[in-house]
Amino acid sequence: MRQLETDLAKATLDGLDIGLIVLTDDHRVLSWNSWMTSASGVELDAAEGRTLAEIFPNARLHRLRSAVQQALDSGASSLLTHSLHRDLFPLKTRTARPMVYNVAVRPIGDKPYQRCIVQISDVTLASERERVLRERQNARYDAVVASAPDAIITFDAEGSVQLANPAAARQFGFDAAEMTGRSIDTLLGEDEAWTAGWRTMVAGGSVHWPLELAVRRKDGSTTFVDASASLWVSGSRAFLTAIFRDVNERRDAEAKLRRLNETLEERVSERTADLERLHEQLRQSQKMEAVGQLTGGIAHDFNNLLTPILGGLDILQRRGVGDERGQRLIDGALQSAERARVLVQRLLAFARRQPLQASAVDIRNIVAEMSDLIGGTLGPSIRIVLDIAKDMPPAMADPNQLEMALLNLAVNARDAMADGGILTISARAAEVGAGRKLAPGRYIRLAVSDTGSGMDAQVLARAVEPFFSTKGIGKGTGLGLSMIHGLAAQLGGTLELASTVGVGTTVEMWIPEAKSDAVAAPIREAEGELAAGVGTVLLVDDEEVIRTTTAQMLADMGYAVIEASSANEALSHLGDSRIELLITDHLMPGMSGTELAREAQSQRPGLPILIISGFAEVEDIAPDLPRLMKPFRAVELAAGLASLAPPER
Repeated sequence: MRQLETDLAKATLDGLDIGLIVLTDDHRVLSWNSWMTSASGVELDAAEGRTLAEIFPNARLHRLRSAVQQALDSGASSLLTHSLHRDLFPLKTRTARPMVYNVAVRPIGDKPYQRCIVQISDVTLASERERVLRERQNARYDAVVASAPDAIITFDAEGSVQLANPAAARQFGFDAAEMTGRSIDTLLGEDEAWTAGWRTMVAGGSVHWPLELAVRRKDGSTTFVDASASLWVSGSRAFLTAIFRDVNERRDAEAKLRRLNETLEERVSERTADLERLHEQLRQSQKMEAVGQLTGGIAHDFNNLLTPILGGLDILQRRGVGDERGQRLIDGALQSAERARVLVQRLLAFARRQPLQASAVDIRNIVAEMSDLIGGTLGPSIRIVLDIAKDMPPAMADPNQLEMALLNLAVNARDAMADGGILTISARAAEVGAGRKLAPGRYIRLAVSDTGSGMDAQVLARAVEPFFSTKGIGKGTGLGLSMIHGLAAQLGGTLELASTVGVGTTVEMWIPEAKSDAVAAPIREAEGELAAGVGTVLLVDDEEVIRTTTAQMLADMGYAVIEASSANEALSHLGDSRIELLITDHLMPGMSGTELAREAQSQRPGLPILIISGFAEVEDIAPDLPRLMKPFRAVELAAGLASLAPPER
């Protein structure tokens, strides 16, 4: 019966798919099953009574002996895994491959323990699966680390670098191979906070990541990174993986933001000042526009008032009315009337309502012809320097008005150089792009510079205001620069002034370049005796005093005159075959002079027509109709009539 139990127990043990070894209290093999025989290649008979060290002389059994002794002494069970205790003694699988196994040790029976059992489990297949899975995971990890934009470095608990990704090589300037094996602290420049942080983690403490580090790269330059690290264990070894994020752009942005915040108040003040300047410019522009409109209207009314005055005095002078003293009085009155006419022309120039005969003008010729007159005006104490570019294209301007502008600038310069100096007149072609107060295009820059007393900022700001003058009472009208400013604007250009007290002033006229090369010469005023007139003139003007004076001028020339006080009245006379000329005021109640002229042209094709205007409504006059500007003298009226086509007989 005992033999049967023994055989049954042995068959049971041999049927198990694990290895079993029974050891005595002196660590000798009492028994093992057939699994152990197959795995070790040692029969039970050869193993009985021997220690494992005797059976496996090259085995590393120190940890197993300790576990067996603990089981016999205290009844403690132990598990020795293959990951920590690989190859305790050599075993083979059924396919003769080296076996990977786990070992469990526990006592048998009750105290005092006389025997213990060693159980061996084959985990070769499971270990292989773990290895394949781990390799796959490692491949994915390696791919993620290699492609990561941040620098990643793995180092051990002693600080020796084990692995560095390509981003780390780029960030710190070293090859990956150069970093491997180096001290992480040396690599990062011995930063105390960093070293204390990762060593605290190794010791089991916690660290508040990230830390901002200033790292010196291989080439000596400094790069800034945010560093964070995590601790992990493989086997019995501890490792840390650190991630270093480039924060150079963030730092630059923060520094820029700090600078912006530091200068915010200054920039707000500058912006406020800019807005105030813009508002002031707008107010000044609106004021100048309002003054211009008012000035233009006043100048128009003055022209109407001056026309009979100038015309009547001219008639009296030509007729030789009165004695010698009377003629002197008439001459004086005429001179005052002429000065008044010039003043009104300047007002209209400022208001941009003067009539301009703009054409292609050779600036070089204009300046050359004016140089003698300017020189005589300035006197010997002022030297004139001409700096006119050669082959300069013509400007689009009114030559007469341009000459007046040059003369005005020269006179202003003379007054600013009481002790003498240098007057420079220069001209250059210039290209103006977008972003300026001028429309983009090609311009002629005509500049007049002096070495006089100059103007301060307050005077310069008001220099082009009408009637503003620093010359004192009776020494200037204050309309010179205003007229030039209006002329430049009316031509499609601008006027720019620059001045420094004690250094001098420069005035620049920017005039559009002419699109045609046909250059016009200045038109001189008609002088001399009146040409004899023949025929009947239909004279239309709603102002009786102007109509009467003009009619007398025409009569003195030899014309017969039919007067009409309105356009409608004039239409009733157009059927009169005696009428060979039509002279009409432009601005009248009801039908304007231009509308009357169009109706007359439709009824009497070829009828010569002359429009008389007070300047304020120049834009409304058809450009194909000849016109005469108020006020005028008889010789100017005669010249206007002479320019008309000869009447049909």
